[in-house]
Amino acid sequence: MEKEVRVNARGLSAPGPRLMVDAALDKQQPTVMRVVVSNAPAAEDVRTYLEGRGAAVEIDAVGTEFHVLARFRA
Repeated sequence: MEKEVRVNARGLSAPGPRLMVDAALDKQQPTVMRVVVSNAPAAEDVRTYLEGRGAAVEIDAVGTEFHVLARFRA
């Protein structure tokens, strides 16, 4: 079973969402992480950070929000 961690970073601009993701990864080792942000620059910042941590990342635009989905290798 996949261990998914969700981070709600709505309303924050970069680097706020990335800092929240970093803090979440310090506490847990998920196989999947979903981060919801309110703007494209924050989504790209989170994507770059997560890819640097070895995750496969995709971004989906959902209305006015962006969902960053990261899958980590086991």
